[in-house]
Amino acid sequence: MNNRLMLDNNSHLLNKYDIYAFDYIEYPHKSFWSKEFSDADYREGLKDFFLSDKKHDPVVLYVHIPFCPQMCYFCLCHFSITHNYDRIKDYIIHLNKEIDVLKDFFDEHSINPNFREVHLGGGSPTYIQEKEFIEMKEKLESVCDFNKLEEFSIEIDPRRPDRDRMKFYHEQGIDRISFGVQDFDHEVQESINRVQPAELIENLLTPDIRKHFKSVNFDLLVGLPNQTKESVRNTIEKVIDIGPDRIALSFMHYSPEHNSHQKLMKKNGELPDFRDRKMLHEEAVERLVRSNYVRTGFEHFAKPTDDVAKAVEKKTVQYNSLGATSGRCSYLIGLGESSYGRVGENYYFQHLYEESLYKSTITKGEFPIFRGHKLNDDDLIRRDVIQTLRSLFFVDFHKIEEKYGIDFNKYFEEESPILDEFINDGMIKISDDSITITELGKNFSNLVCRIFDKYVRGNQFPSDFFHASNVIL
Repeated sequence: MNNRLMLDNNSHLLNKYDIYAFDYIEYPHKSFWSKEFSDADYREGLKDFFLSDKKHDPVVLYVHIPFCPQMCYFCLCHFSITHNYDRIKDYIIHLNKEIDVLKDFFDEHSINPNFREVHLGGGSPTYIQEKEFIEMKEKLESVCDFNKLEEFSIEIDPRRPDRDRMKFYHEQGIDRISFGVQDFDHEVQESINRVQPAELIENLLTPDIRKHFKSVNFDLLVGLPNQTKESVRNTIEKVIDIGPDRIALSFMHYSPEHNSHQKLMKKNGELPDFRDRKMLHEEAVERLVRSNYVRTGFEHFAKPTDDVAKAVEKKTVQYNSLGATSGRCSYLIGLGESSYGRVGENYYFQHLYEESLYKSTITKGEFPIFRGHKLNDDDLIRRDVIQTLRSLFFVDFHKIEEKYGIDFNKYFEEESPILDEFINDGMIKISDDSITITELGKNFSNLVCRIFDKYVRGNQFPSDFFHASNVIL
């Protein structure tokens, strides 16, 4: 039985499990991090990692470019809309100063970081013109040996670059590209203020261009205004026809109380409700799996030949802010406004959002830290369980027990009553040594992960878990 029919035959679960849950890019969620963290704490975290026995472990370097020329109504990224390119050039100047601060820290402590991946995200990093791009890359080379990289990627707004710019990215060493597609239906695109016909992307991915990039990713969204089964089906069929190596099929998170621009979508069409969103998502999932894409997590897919699909088979796949990854790098150093990183096993940090504060802090020679979190032993155990379930839909008790010196069942005995509820509903199976999320349960895997989250009410008050107010995921 396919997933869509599973939902059709278990429609009561769509009402019962209409409950909000984080997507667990990190654990604990950023909303629980402390704003008391500072430049000094960040330096301590960097030393704790780079001067430890893990100092040679591979690391990702992420660079955030927050600027866009046009607002997309669905967007939850940190962005700034501007047509003043001088503002972007000034941002690059301060970004380069931040790189200098990082380099000075590395030099002071004789640190030679093992950066193996560089990712440029936004906003729209394709907004940067070639001169500033080269200047930024040259500055990055002061802390990162690009000759040792295994991946250099960029997020692409397909409305901006032309083929010459795509060739330029290849010449600069970029070998993986990610397109913000969202949906190919024109009515849906108009409702989210992002009109980009499929032909636009096809013209950028001609064979002579595509051969330069080892991996192409498409980001798609479910839950947008005016989406229907037919429109989603047509979008997925077009995506399959183009054939990206990876696909992120995410739910659009609607939170107008924090992102007021999202209200503009409702003027252009009704948003699908929880049930419709799940059905639209499974319509897409079914077609992708039928076209031999491997499910590499709750909302990610890859061709069998892609590194991430191979990582699923090897059970090394990991999920972070970059999506489903091969697991090559567990740690991430962020640069730029709002960027965040995982520094070693025990620290999370996020940069300042406000442009003026970011620039003034950098000018003082300090890291622009907004908030952070130092994980304790319990955090480490729960993060491991949550992220393993999210990526592999399975957790082996013995591996957790051996790694952390615990008895799994005793450690999580408070979670047991809620897990029983999932068992009764056919969402999970529990044996003496493992938890497995079923095919039906994959549709709600973030809720299964939520059981192990000690920071949310659902875990502390089990009786309330199935009575949460309706929130669009």
